[in-house]
Amino acid sequence: MKVSDLIANKLEKITNHVFSGQGGFVIHLMDSLSKKKKITIVPSQNEQGASLAADAYYRVSGKLGVVVVTSGPGAINSLQGLACSYYDSIPSLYFTGAPVTKALKKNKNLRQLGFQEMEVKDIVSSFTKYAVRISDVKNISYEIDKCIHIATSGRPGPCLIDLPDDIQRMDAKLSEQKKFFFKKHSIPNLKIRDKIKRLTKMIKKSRKPIFVIGQGVRISKTISKTKQILKKTNIPYAPTWAMVDAFNANDPKNVGSFGVYATRYGNFSIQSSDLIVVLGSRMSAPLIGGNAALFAPRAKKVQVDIDNAELKGESGLKLDLKINCDLKLIMDKLEKKISWKKNKIWLEKIVRLKKNYPIVKDEYYRQANKVNPYVFFKKLSELTSSNEIIIPDASANLVWTYQAFDPKKKQKIFTSLNHSPMGYSVAAAIGASMGSNNSQIISIIGDGSMQMNIQELENIKFHNLPIKIFVINNNGYGMIKQTINTWMKGKYVGCDLNSGLSMPDFKKVSIAYGIKATEINNHNDLSEKIDYVLKHKGPIVCDVQLEQNQQIIPKVKSGSPIHDMLPSITQDEISSSLKD
Repeated sequence: MKVSDLIANKLEKITNHVFSGQGGFVIHLMDSLSKKKKITIVPSQNEQGASLAADAYYRVSGKLGVVVVTSGPGAINSLQGLACSYYDSIPSLYFTGAPVTKALKKNKNLRQLGFQEMEVKDIVSSFTKYAVRISDVKNISYEIDKCIHIATSGRPGPCLIDLPDDIQRMDAKLSEQKKFFFKKHSIPNLKIRDKIKRLTKMIKKSRKPIFVIGQGVRISKTISKTKQILKKTNIPYAPTWAMVDAFNANDPKNVGSFGVYATRYGNFSIQSSDLIVVLGSRMSAPLIGGNAALFAPRAKKVQVDIDNAELKGESGLKLDLKINCDLKLIMDKLEKKISWKKNKIWLEKIVRLKKNYPIVKDEYYRQANKVNPYVFFKKLSELTSSNEIIIPDASANLVWTYQAFDPKKKQKIFTSLNHSPMGYSVAAAIGASMGSNNSQIISIIGDGSMQMNIQELENIKFHNLPIKIFVINNNGYGMIKQTINTWMKGKYVGCDLNSGLSMPDFKKVSIAYGIKATEINNHNDLSEKIDYVLKHKGPIVCDVQLEQNQQIIPKVKSGSPIHDMLPSITQDEISSSLKD
């Protein structure tokens, strides 16, 4: 069997879509894939778009995102999505073409021998779980199966196979193919069981506990078990942004998002707690603030994570109990043993904080000029339906979405949270649409980010995907301007028209691509325009005009504890909100 046919046969068993570029060193693999009736090839306008689409495809379908790109420039263009998948623990499988074997350099000091030759394996070594160049046809099955296993097991992530052109077109004897074998998960050892006992004792003694629910809960498929624990104990919880769509925002026990770009009520709740139990989330600076010692200073801290490196304390956060384990191996035991005496005063305080510090204030609705983003996202969340998929992008529109949008039951909301590149949303929307059998996708993206992958509008038009794109337009890089205001006293460089950065007319660009376009300029017809966009059949772009200096409100002051947010409130009010 031809090697490229062998690969196509294996891929047909794990996915229905392959996201690709084109190029001279992948034509054999692309040809073999094109013969598979169960596989749809989705060519991108730029390989970056293919990689981002594959990342989103898995998040929606649960099927491995597969990317095929040629060597050199094709591989380089695809690295954006590869990084997104690695840092957000999303499994994917990349195939990069390479020159024929005899054109691959042997001398490391030689810059290049073959045309578009590149040491892809070395380049991606820091943001893949595994990368290999295949030089022996006998290893094709072995390496593919190994990549699939590594990508989907433990803490998931992407794997990459660099495949020389001549290897793809060789013949492979199935009987000579090396086989891959792996060991199954073991049950928790006695040390882990002892730690579960310690954890249950800490919870029982706690008066003001909070569970932090991270992406690891979704990855380990323990959302249902986590909800059982929360229901059984009545313990308050704080979903990270990766998990907001799994919980009811109006649940009195849901303390809301917390961190540098979050909510006052969520931050006050965390800072008032006496026990923080982290389930499957890395405790990064956006969550704990710039000074780890100031995060929940009166609370004992427990972290459960499959990745032992996350428990080493490089963030500066001191942990009182570390449990290095896959959540699915311990949640049953935790649910059986856990108990907590309900503290009505603590639960009532959380409800009171949410009431006292709403994100969307009444005064925002009275804004006469342009659109207030908090009003927009609150109204958008009210008008969307239960099965839609919402994909914000990066920077300010990302923060506004997670601050003000309340997901409905069965809605899915996600983005690339840790790598967070500008331009994710539009390209990712394609993969999400393919992976969801054409569910309605809402892409939310800033005007600056829209420029990064605007070429993918052609793919959206070509496939007539039901993607609604809201361009949150403040005529520049608003989040950068807010940062410059903090550090550089408003001396802008390359972030708006006056400092050298210009933006196109997105309505005209969209129409040029053959996509319907509209705009929202103020609150007068906000509901009607949002409703019009959501009900439009096929793709549509909506330009939402914001004030140029619109800020993220609230936001933690640099270097301050997370309860000290801008705009500032009095110290007496802060103290009152933190006390029992």
